[in-house]
Amino acid sequence: MGRMEHTQLIDAVNIRTAIRSYDADPIDDDVARQLDMTLDPINLISGLDIQLVRDQPKVFAAANESGHLKNAANYLAIVGPKDDDEARERAGFYAERVVLTATLRGLGTLWVGGSWDREEAARHCRIARDQELYLAVVIGYPEHHLERLQRGYDELVEYQRTHRPTKTYEQFTAGMSDEERAAAPEWFRAGVEAAMKAPSAMNRQPVVFSYNPADGTAAARIDPAAGDEHCAANDLGIAKLHFQIGAGQGQWAWGDGGLFLHK
Repeated sequence: MGRMEHTQLIDAVNIRTAIRSYDADPIDDDVARQLDMTLDPINLISGLDIQLVRDQPKVFAAANESGHLKNAANYLAIVGPKDDDEARERAGFYAERVVLTATLRGLGTLWVGGSWDREEAARHCRIARDQELYLAVVIGYPEHHLERLQRGYDELVEYQRTHRPTKTYEQFTAGMSDEERAAAPEWFRAGVEAAMKAPSAMNRQPVVFSYNPADGTAAARIDPAAGDEHCAANDLGIAKLHFQIGAGQGQWAWGDGGLFLHK
């Protein structure tokens, strides 16, 4: 594989793209076991129950038939407590952690909110009375994945950079002046640039970051103008994870407006 030396989460941030077309090959049993081994500690830490469900193409039958997806059959079921925005934020944060791990193993992924049959998906995973199925992540081998594995890391980085539009750094730091941006530490800029590569519902990218020089913290807030009310908490969690990976070391407080303390 042309990118064997690129094994860190920041490398996955730099090459992950939304994959809609998959090869028909089932996920290898050994790869599935590795993913399950990743899920166990993440579920323990997060208080969620993220589950890998394989070989259920009926869940995506309509999207596959319309051509919106191709050969989608496997998914991560994102299950968590009912009516809990913080849990939805944690779901975005920790499920995206699984997505990035899968990326490093040559798998493709796609967060879905509408291109699936939620009731059919719920039939194939564990959901307790006090839980609900938030969202799903399609997972599998990208179409022509053997060819894709031969592509170099730099080529995949360039493909990610050019394959979709993204808001600018200035838009991601709306509310900061040019002087404040220039004075912010490098880790803050690196964190925002990683968050710019995060997936979000309908690519709305609803999260805005700021830096407070008085105490050296960063903050992440949902922009209500982004029109992302249904998936905002989930998207906030995803963006926070990408920021944390880009910034290097540090930890977020949960919630809209939660602070990041760099270590």
